[in-house]
Amino acid sequence: MRSMAENIFRRISAEKEIFKDERVLMPDYLPEVMPHREEQIKEIAYSLRGAAEGKRSENMLIIGSSGTGKTSSVKYVFKQLQEYSQRVVPIYINCWEFSTRHSILSNIAYSLGEFIPRRGISTDEIIERIAEVLKKEKKTLVIALDEVDRLFASQYEEEKVLYDLARGKELFSVDLGVVAITNSNEFLVKLDQRIRSSLVQKQLLFKQYSPIELKDILKSRAKLAFYPECLSDEVIPLCAARAAKHNGDARLAINLLWKAGKIAERENAEKVVEEHVRKAFEEVGSEEGEKLSGKEREIYEFVKERGEVTSRELYEKFKEETDRSIRNYVNRLCELGFLSAENGEVGKRGRTRVIRIKK
Repeated sequence: MRSMAENIFRRISAEKEIFKDERVLMPDYLPEVMPHREEQIKEIAYSLRGAAEGKRSENMLIIGSSGTGKTSSVKYVFKQLQEYSQRVVPIYINCWEFSTRHSILSNIAYSLGEFIPRRGISTDEIIERIAEVLKKEKKTLVIALDEVDRLFASQYEEEKVLYDLARGKELFSVDLGVVAITNSNEFLVKLDQRIRSSLVQKQLLFKQYSPIELKDILKSRAKLAFYPECLSDEVIPLCAARAAKHNGDARLAINLLWKAGKIAERENAEKVVEEHVRKAFEEVGSEEGEKLSGKEREIYEFVKERGEVTSRELYEKFKEETDRSIRNYVNRLCELGFLSAENGEVGKRGRTRVIRIKK
């Protein structure tokens, strides 16, 4: 009589469960409480108070490095704003996903219930449709443009959409609220003086999280994510310490905690321990490396070989690329934690940056 092998899923389901709800460790999870961002959330809400009351809101620029809670804070306020007022339409747009003027305006129209074909319709027509809907339904728009500096990466001047939004009353017949989010301190330099005063009426800085703050964030997530007694005492401090060395990146800290839990789960361990965090950190490092494009990897290897380079040296080394493209590559490598950059002396091609391998 032929024996049947045990069903692999039956065997896995019989193993010890570590996670109670791992969704709270996912990048798109929006927590009910955001430790150490209460003041920033209040500032964003005050800027958008006008929209909630049918008046003009205050346009805002939010600056901070990756993983400092910028996006989550804005989404948190948008959720509360939508619950408070039915006449306000908050729209979140990530400019890495929608990086052209046409796609951003189409996304706004789509959020208002208008279908816009990818081709055959001009941006002026999209603006007209948006204006018609807003006038007919008496709606107010509040738009968040995340990673807004991405608009300056194109040679086709996609940043013109910022001019459109800054002229909200003139183009759409209503006042628009705009929240621009960036991790680049150079964004204001890139922004045309003609719209800077209207698009950036207020600035809000998100500072890096401290190790203690990161521990608080991880503790609040761990209570929801793991069953009791499934985390050893050293796990959260170690995840926080690792992330603190990478610009206080809460996203990295949470990802490390989740991956450590997955590794413990695969090993059928009783609880998550320090060794699982170390393995998780190795996995995260290799995954980040795989995200690099060919040119980003070339730039990284060049800086690694030299130890320290200036932006001028990079422009000379990679002459086939525009200066703007090189700056964008460097900015992304800094965002991912591979490089660090500091402002140096002013030269013929603008201010030089000193670029090093991130320690």
